[in-house]
Amino acid sequence: EMRIRTGVRRTTTQMLNNSRRKTMISSSRRNALLSAASNQNAGLKNTRMGMMNANSVLSARLLRSNYQKLERSATSLTEQTKLLAEKADAGDPAKLTGTAANVVKHFNDTLDGLKQSSGILNEYYRQTMKEIAVTNKSVLAEIGITVKADGSLSLNKDKLAAADQEKVKKVLGADSDFAKRLDAVASRAADNAKAGAASASSKYNSSGN
Repeated sequence: EMRIRTGVRRTTTQMLNNSRRKTMISSSRRNALLSAASNQNAGLKNTRMGMMNANSVLSARLLRSNYQKLERSATSLTEQTKLLAEKADAGDPAKLTGTAANVVKHFNDTLDGLKQSSGILNEYYRQTMKEIAVTNKSVLAEIGITVKADGSLSLNKDKLAAADQEKVKKVLGADSDFAKRLDAVASRAADNAKAGAASASSKYNSSGN
């Protein structure tokens, strides 16, 4: 009986020791797994933050680039519209076709830039430019400038060069509705685009560049 009890104690002790060893191993493995999981989560978090920052920088870059393009086209539109008005008042349509082509190009570029830029003011300026073109659609057509359905313009240089001088002056001269309104809205669109580019640059710099 004593041998049996002794054997039982030894067996029980061995089982307890084995159990402790297994528990220690499991605990060690569990800690290692927890540590690895924690590191992985930290890595994923850092990766997500890095991606978010990168996306923020790219978005700010794109926004700034769009505003800078819009500012350039709107500024050029203002300058060329004034030059076109001067040439129209001078009374020689043949000499203003090149400038008229520039106005048409910058008008379309500005209209497109406003469409691609968000904001209530940009949409207002776009609608105003379209309204200016549509309002003068018939008189512009008489001298070779066509207003399309989306408000953009196209030019027939030959028709403009052959147009009556007084009619050209009335439609494109400094006192014309087209020139005065277009100059006003283009200059404001340029100022707003400049402010937008500055704001985008501020966001870009705050992102760490």
